[in-house]
Amino acid sequence: MMRNPTRAAAAASLFCFAISADVSAQGAKGFVGAWSLVTNVVTDASGKKTQTFGDKPMGQVIFTSNGRYDLVITRSDLPKFAADNRLKGTADENKAVVGGSISHFGKYTVDEKTKTLHLHIESASYPNWNGTEQKRPYTLAGDDLKWTAPNASGGGSADLVWKRIK
Repeated sequence: MMRNPTRAAAAASLFCFAISADVSAQGAKGFVGAWSLVTNVVTDASGKKTQTFGDKPMGQVIFTSNGRYDLVITRSDLPKFAADNRLKGTADENKAVVGGSISHFGKYTVDEKTKTLHLHIESASYPNWNGTEQKRPYTLAGDDLKWTAPNASGGGSADLVWKRIK
């Protein structure tokens, strides 16, 4: 039973405004959702291009409307552990997994003026990134998101292409 429909309508309007204000304040409206990795090409300091995560990388990044993100990228050909226990991987198995995957999560903001994505990394599978902020120049067109990760893989850069998951 609705005792005060005006108050209920005002509360609903305020709630909707708060949600949309949060998204637009970050300039992140177009980012919100889940994205699948299409390519990840690394260019080293000499200009040589490689695909760190292979020619069929697997990855996903999720951006939420309240400014949080989660990112995971792996090679599609990571070896299974012979012991069938992640804590009992061999040196070679562990090396392949560490070299063939990256994950991190935290908060994000978007500067639409400079077309820069700011990742405020709280924790990463590469611990040197914990507590850092990384900037990614980006382009966003419909369901296609592209960004460059400067200083990737020892002085080069990585160009990533993502496709929105529907």
